Amino acid sequence: MADEPMAGEPMADEPSARDIAAAWRPERPGRRGPKEIADALVEPDWGGLRVVAALTVDGAALLRDGKDVTVPDELPRALVDAFTAVNAVIEGRITTKALQSGEGARPAMQKIERPPILIPRVITRSVKDDPYIKARDYEKRAAAIEPQVLEALEQGERHAFVATDLLWLDGTPLDDVPLLERKRLLDGALEPSFLVRVTPFVKPSAILTLVTWGQLGFGDLSYRAANSRYTPGAENPDWAVTRPPVGPQGPSREPVSKS
Repeated sequence: MADEPMAGEPMADEPSARDIAAAWRPERPGRRGPKEIADALVEPDWGGLRVVAALTVDGAALLRDGKDVTVPDELPRALVDAFTAVNAVIEGRITTKALQSGEGARPAMQKIERPPILIPRVITRSVKDDPYIKARDYEKRAAAIEPQVLEALEQGERHAFVATDLLWLDGTPLDDVPLLERKRLLDGALEPSFLVRVTPFVKPSAILTLVTWGQLGFGDLSYRAANSRYTPGAENPDWAVTRPPVGPQGPSREPVSKS
């Protein structure tokens, strides 16, 4: 009788988490504005390096464009410690911003956010705020910062991993599963810690949170339709990127919650 695979290993005819991660190509923001995204989920953009984590019960690898990303040894160990499933491919960001903020550090309680007392100021938009130009500039900025992040990682600088999406879980591809369900499964696959976070998200009506994210230094917000599917290697028409709203009041002290 042939040896059975060990925990976390795929069957002989199944691709491994690493195979899936190596073949992964990211989706890109589409050409519609945030107000055109139906039933949007809004989350902060963490900057840093966009990668996928290939996880099993006893190992973790971080890949970008099919190649391993060199990271301090503590980060793969933290990912294995945080992982609660058998195998998975998780999209996320390698970033230092998470180490400067409590965002995503612990599961948030459900709550209803009260409306803001003061309405955020209306800002005159320029041509750069056109959804198509905004998406193009967003991709250019991400590409420009990659060499800096890679150099910092090779020098051993501490970074965190912020999980933003779940692409594959326990042998099952999830790209055709609605975003909100992928988020729910992602919450169950990782236990947040200092080096491993799960990005928070809210509804567009949570204005106080959106303003606060801007005041905390998040330069962009992502609006993705709750029912949207993942579109690997292509534009996703249900994903828009925009700047946070600006409010006249000081930073809110309300805890960030998921709607």
